[in-house]
Amino acid sequence: MIVKHKLIAILVSLLPVIVTASSTSEETERQPKAEDFFEIGAGFSIIDVPHYAGSDEKNTYVVPFPYFVYQSDKVSLNREGLKRHISSTNKWDLDISFAGTLPLDSEDNDARQGMQDLDWVGLGGPSINYHAYNSENSRVKIILPVRFGIATDFRSADYVGWEFSPGVRFEHTFHQESTKWKFLTSANYFYASEKFNDYYYSVDQAYATAERPEYQAEAGNAGYQAMFGLTRRDGNFWSGGFLRYRSVSGATFEDSPLVRKQDNFYIGVAFAWIIHSSK
Repeated sequence: MIVKHKLIAILVSLLPVIVTASSTSEETERQPKAEDFFEIGAGFSIIDVPHYAGSDEKNTYVVPFPYFVYQSDKVSLNREGLKRHISSTNKWDLDISFAGTLPLDSEDNDARQGMQDLDWVGLGGPSINYHAYNSENSRVKIILPVRFGIATDFRSADYVGWEFSPGVRFEHTFHQESTKWKFLTSANYFYASEKFNDYYYSVDQAYATAERPEYQAEAGNAGYQAMFGLTRRDGNFWSGGFLRYRSVSGATFEDSPLVRKQDNFYIGVAFAWIIHSSK
């Protein structure tokens, strides 16, 4: 049962990454009072990710997933993840978004040997978004999300603090005959509470060793990231890929013995066949 739960956690955690890398429908762009729109299908992705930001170890996942895009005036599930839309104007909108981070068995990570496992962390919270530029083919958005974390092993749950990740996002769409391409790039800065940084980077006295001294993480700078994605849509088939660079250089927890690498890369490709579209 625990293995099943971990698989579900992996699918839920990677879904925003998969959708970000792959979804290309213009109809998934939220418009006030838009008609409901959905697409369903199936696909798989190959994703290579570090155990956590600052880890020198990584995992590669081959993940089958149900392709599902939904858009209404209140809720959307698209390349930006799952969102509950609250209010919007031509320039500003307010929504609640959700994401997650992967669980980690500490016995699988050299730096965390003997420590408590990292549970799946569900993240959710409000985001204020400013539409700096919006044309037929290009968009620039400034996002100001705050997300609160709940760690769970599906038997219990604990609050693990919050993370603020302001950023800027650029999208450009172009067509080549019947094929639609979309380029996406974004950059984010991270600031996290002491409790959030503590969950990933603190070393309690009980887990301290000669090679892993006791360490207490503090609130503050948690690094930055840049992401590049490219998707292709041709009829009912789409594919996409992404490259995400994450750095903890200059972070308040940079000196944690659990940080063994300042720079990490997340890489993935995804493919799917769209079975039905309401368009």
